[in-house]
Amino acid sequence: MPPALTLTQRLEAHLRNGHPWVFRDALHLPQGLRDGDVADLHDAAGRFVARGTVEPDSPLTFRAWTTREDEAVNEDLLLRRLHRARSLRDDLVPPDVTGFRLCHGENDHIPGLQCDLYDGVASLRTDGRLGLAWEERFVRAVQEVANPRAVVVRNPHAEGGPRLVAGHLDGEVVISEGDRLFTVDVLHGQKTGFFLDQRDNRDRIARLALGRRVLNCFAYTGGFSVAAALHGAEHVTTVDIAAPAVETAQRNFTLNDIPLAPHAFRAADAFDVLAEQAAHPGRYDLIILDPPSFAPNKKTLPRARKAYGKLNELALKALPPGGWLATASCSSHIREIDLLDILAEAAHAARRELTIASVSGAGADHPRRLGFPEGAYLNFILAWVA
Repeated sequence: MPPALTLTQRLEAHLRNGHPWVFRDALHLPQGLRDGDVADLHDAAGRFVARGTVEPDSPLTFRAWTTREDEAVNEDLLLRRLHRARSLRDDLVPPDVTGFRLCHGENDHIPGLQCDLYDGVASLRTDGRLGLAWEERFVRAVQEVANPRAVVVRNPHAEGGPRLVAGHLDGEVVISEGDRLFTVDVLHGQKTGFFLDQRDNRDRIARLALGRRVLNCFAYTGGFSVAAALHGAEHVTTVDIAAPAVETAQRNFTLNDIPLAPHAFRAADAFDVLAEQAAHPGRYDLIILDPPSFAPNKKTLPRARKAYGKLNELALKALPPGGWLATASCSSHIREIDLLDILAEAAHAARRELTIASVSGAGADHPRRLGFPEGAYLNFILAWVA
């Protein structure tokens, strides 16, 4: 039998309703446990609650894999769950999309593993020291289920950054999203190489783009910019603070046979660019804000709210009546209601009236697990300016 951990707080319902995490301050641990070990979780009366993996020295100490006492946590369970995740994608991902998320960690009931496929290249992002302990098992499972031609692994605790652990990579990979093409640096790009979670929201921008002047801030390699320009935007300005990302955005325009002129590309701070536009409003009628996470933890929430508020206030001041704001937050600590509150405050400060046209999240290949609100990390709002 696996070793037993004991809950010191009443979290039984929390776990049975689907939440997979228990933090260190809610547990009593026996001695001798190692990262990645399988253990049973008991309540104070000694009754079985869940079975999962442990990281003894991490604040996030226990990750539940199952609440069934007769289910073993091992490589067989991992494989079954990954096959199930692949079946979901087979149903939901169109055949003309060659970059998608195969496994979304806890949301696919596989704690510690995110796996994206880029035209047959598997890019794994494993979480915590669990990811290090289970790396070989994760890689073997992905190879069996997806048969990738190459496998890249990244983990924040691993030395040396992302690593090619199987197969061969000859430079960047090109993926398709329907009629859009993107070049992806799987080894050195952000996240696992690209922001796949915004694919459906790029579709929304494409539908709005015709005839509009677009400012895309925090553009990275120009995902939203390509979507807008390819679907008839009059002009797109692509802004990112990283010059190499802006250069890749230009290459993505060329890859899609979009002339670089009359479009513009700027390696600049988005706050500075928005301040310029707020001082001379009306140059753009669609502004896209897709910043990095300003709230990696609860302690940073006050500062994050201020930063999100300032960004949106500047954008709203820059937009004319009839303009559109597309604004996003990629932190689970900023919930949908929080972002809407921030947007309401920004609209008041900018003296603008807003109509919320849609609130969306990540695409269907980034599913959400019941009972796990942290899994709903991405919010994307389209708002019309009156």
